[in-house]
Amino acid sequence: MREDPSTQQTDAAAVADESVVEASTTDAPGAEPNPALSDEIEVLRAELENARAEVADFKNRFLRARADLENYRRRAAQDVARARDAGLDSAILPLLAVYDDLGRALSMAGDSDPAQLIPGIQAVREGLRRNLEGLGMAEIGQPGEPFNPDVHEALTAVPTQDVEQVNTIAEVVQTGFVKDERLVRPARVVVFQD
Repeated sequence: MREDPSTQQTDAAAVADESVVEASTTDAPGAEPNPALSDEIEVLRAELENARAEVADFKNRFLRARADLENYRRRAAQDVARARDAGLDSAILPLLAVYDDLGRALSMAGDSDPAQLIPGIQAVREGLRRNLEGLGMAEIGQPGEPFNPDVHEALTAVPTQDVEQVNTIAEVVQTGFVKDERLVRPARVVVFQD
């Protein structure tokens, strides 16, 4: 096992301190130790031990705080993933009902007249519109509305003689949607121009 470099430095400092203490407590070889210096050395040793204990405590606190931070980050990432999955589930569930409705409409059509499918498909589309409204989605872009480049994408322009129709929507190629004032998809439209 490899020893921590800070522990090696601390041990080396302790050996050096003891050497200094032994050398400084006597004035000359064979002389008696100086009691004032001995007391001061004991005080310094106690302070050094307190400082070492504090360093060990701070190191322990640091390691615990770092571990807590890593745990927090991991839990936050898991919470984000769960929230994303829950949001996706809540958006997909209404679409599954539409999928089921389309399957029922196609199975009922069988070999009969395709024109009989139209009311069923219209009902499915209306159900999808209600589900989208339940999610806070609203349609934008209807024929006759003024063209707004912030929410409409003009695919082409068609000429008109009617001055009141200039810069209004002539045809909607793809319906746009907003959710709570936020544009989700712009309406793709054909615009009247003079």
